[in-house]
Amino acid sequence: MAYLHPTDPSLPLGSTVTQATPTHPIPIPTDVPEISIGLHGAVMEDEGMRKKQARDKAWGHYSNLQVKMHRFPPSLWEFCQGRSFIVPKMVAIGPYHRHLPELQAMEAVKKTAPLFFCQGAPMKAYEDRVAFVADAARSCYDAESLEGLSDTAFASMMFHDACFLLATMLAMTVPEEACNLPFLCLAAGNAPVVVTDMFLLENQIPWVVLKALMRLRNMGLPDLSAFLAMMGMNVQSRIDREARPLEIGEYDPPHLLGLFRFYQSGNVRGRQPEKQLAQEALLELDVLDMTGGWLSGKIDTGGPATTTTGRRTRIIARADAGKPTGAAPATMTLERLPLGTSAIELAEIGVKLTLSKTSEFTDIGVTEGPLFRKIFLPSLRLNENTACWLLNMAAFETITALLDRDYIVSSYLALFAMFMDREEDVHELRAKRLIHGEFTDKQTLDFFKGRHAGNLHAGDDFYRILRRLERYKQRWWMWIAIHRFVYNNVKIIIAVLSIIGVLVGIFKTILPLKQH
Repeated sequence: MAYLHPTDPSLPLGSTVTQATPTHPIPIPTDVPEISIGLHGAVMEDEGMRKKQARDKAWGHYSNLQVKMHRFPPSLWEFCQGRSFIVPKMVAIGPYHRHLPELQAMEAVKKTAPLFFCQGAPMKAYEDRVAFVADAARSCYDAESLEGLSDTAFASMMFHDACFLLATMLAMTVPEEACNLPFLCLAAGNAPVVVTDMFLLENQIPWVVLKALMRLRNMGLPDLSAFLAMMGMNVQSRIDREARPLEIGEYDPPHLLGLFRFYQSGNVRGRQPEKQLAQEALLELDVLDMTGGWLSGKIDTGGPATTTTGRRTRIIARADAGKPTGAAPATMTLERLPLGTSAIELAEIGVKLTLSKTSEFTDIGVTEGPLFRKIFLPSLRLNENTACWLLNMAAFETITALLDRDYIVSSYLALFAMFMDREEDVHELRAKRLIHGEFTDKQTLDFFKGRHAGNLHAGDDFYRILRRLERYKQRWWMWIAIHRFVYNNVKIIIAVLSIIGVLVGIFKTILPLKQH
């Protein structure tokens, strides 16, 4: 038995406590197990709980981003200088541009759209379907964008806009309804302009509204497949998409633009990541500050901001609020990978560019032969309409992508940008049937290589090819040097060989004469 006297100086006492000195020491048993207060463990537990709460809040913010009707990100504004890639030219869909004077003619047309679309049930039934989902649709917009718009007016806008979109799709794909197109577009020749406006990021309405009306009209995936296949052929000048159905599975698109991107990507990627996967990515980012960074959810400026998390420093573009731009490790290797690899330079080192077997944006890769390499990717038809669609898909990715694998369209465009340094490179791509369309070589080069080009965020597909090219250059440097010499001097080599052949023929003729 050990004894501890209260007056022992090792016993801490508060300054306000009065000590009482007993006549007998207080016995303390020695067989009681030692009690350790784990302050470090408590702190670690609190830190873990704080991280979990931060991840859960970040996941909620991320999930909310997927269904929002977004504005065009400022980081890509410079792509749109001198082009109508943000504001619709003819028809406004949703609240963002409906007050523009030049679009009022189509506002009257949209009022008649239910007459063309609402079949098989009373129009009141269609209106009730939209009214039922109106609250969910309204939550997809920021309150500021709907200021002064009553719930009744909002539901009416959703109803007429959705009927117009769906009636236009059917008029372009169903022969029996083709006669409606001139009335819906004011003239059949306006259809390309209307369709271009339908795929602007700021000209979308929530998918929940379209889905509600499609179910009542019995408009299914085959109808959507036909329309999206037609649009896809405009992007890539190929007809193989007509046979491929839309396999939407569990994917719930936020709007028509998101569905078009999903279809162009091959129905297999670009979906919302599973919650566990997304939370792991958010944990990797150490997202703890709920008031700053991408969690603020506010698009303020177009300039980049630098944030330091732990031992990592990354660049976050506040223009692209709503996503952690440093989520994937591939982005971190940019400075170590070769970026100056144009179409002509690839030909010099024995790398051939060729068409992929499908027109899906994800059908991108490298095939390896004994000495040569081939990079395959889908072709691109570039004009004002398709450039507009592709850039709006990339803008959608810029705002909503969490992982580098989600930058599908951006990687596709970044590859073409890498292949071009001069107009000669564009001509080389045309010769290989990778570039089509109404853009001239100069217009194509300006679109991809202007001062805005660095604002396009590339993803896994892009960096995977760059890494394969780097390995090829390192392992086959001797063969590459020989091939480059032969490629750049092939005319001289042919001329020299021709001269040698002539000389050999002369000597063969002269030598027998001398011997004779």
